[in-house]
Amino acid sequence: MNEKTSVAEIDFRLREPLEAYRDGSGGIGFVGPDIPIEVLIASGRPFGHLPWRADRPTPWADRWLESSFPYWSRSILEQWHEGVFDALETVVFSRSDDASHRLYYYVRELQQHGKLRGPKPLVFDIALIPRESSLAHTETALIELMRALGVDVDALPDAIERANALRRSFARLESSRVANGPLYERLGRAALWTNPCDWVDALRLPESTAAATRLLLAGSTPPDERLHEAAEAAGASIVSEANALALGRLGPELDAASARAANDERGGLVRALARHLRAASIAPRAFFDRGAWIVGRARAARAAGVVVWLAREDEALAWTAPALERALAAAGVPVLMLTARRWQADDDTPVRIAEFVRRCSSATA
Repeated sequence: MNEKTSVAEIDFRLREPLEAYRDGSGGIGFVGPDIPIEVLIASGRPFGHLPWRADRPTPWADRWLESSFPYWSRSILEQWHEGVFDALETVVFSRSDDASHRLYYYVRELQQHGKLRGPKPLVFDIALIPRESSLAHTETALIELMRALGVDVDALPDAIERANALRRSFARLESSRVANGPLYERLGRAALWTNPCDWVDALRLPESTAAATRLLLAGSTPPDERLHEAAEAAGASIVSEANALALGRLGPELDAASARAANDERGGLVRALARHLRAASIAPRAFFDRGAWIVGRARAARAAGVVVWLAREDEALAWTAPALERALAAAGVPVLMLTARRWQADDDTPVRIAEFVRRCSSATA
């Protein structure tokens, strides 16, 4: 696969994310962060996050969803109503994000009242409070999800190996980024909406000249590459994203040796997976030091500045904004705080990013 073909492959998967489900093989969709990819891989079925369409109207969904629902969730419900997801057998919603959790209940209620057809909705009831009872709850949730998807515990060791290989692939892609933020955003979204195990290792991305100003984008999941394009137009490049659905969303590798040892105990492998899943979570409901985390991400990206972009509907993330700003200021990392933003970025976000790039460029000149 040459560079031109690789870019075309990414664009095709964004344009036709549901192509793999058309053979009626019982595909699995998911919504939100922290859905265990090991279980999805072990199912042997096609899977991917339900896609959103940033600029399409959502008249039917608007009849049912309050203004507190983000636009991506409206887009998903609108497409569900249109029958876009009818080829899927199941959709798993995450409890670690408020919008995905609430959308699950709306889909279920609309189906029960005959207003909606389509795949069966399930919720993955991950518990993120750092205590043993929450770990036990997550273990139970994993077992229930595996049972619902027909996954046997014996399939997990191989799935863990494949998931770890995917994590290594993602890490290589991240470490090679020097510019061309829009392309990498599209890559991350394609790897979210489809099963990246099928194609990501074959990618050969075009080389690009290193950007003079490297940026980290944190906060809400953006609609598409429009924020990255704003940075590129100003002479900078977003070389890393810090959000719960970004390319690095799978976290570090799960210790395969420990997982194999845990498998010798009854239920030990599921417990190891539950522990890893909780520890790796950066979802809005996760408990961790977000200040230290954002500084670490900025340094790892060698970022000249950080753009914290928060859509106005992301109320949980809004509470984290002061901690992020204080930590970056204390570390001497320039930060642009863009809070209560329109998700489509059709406000003054591009202008604010351009101004911030000029400040960062002046500071490093």
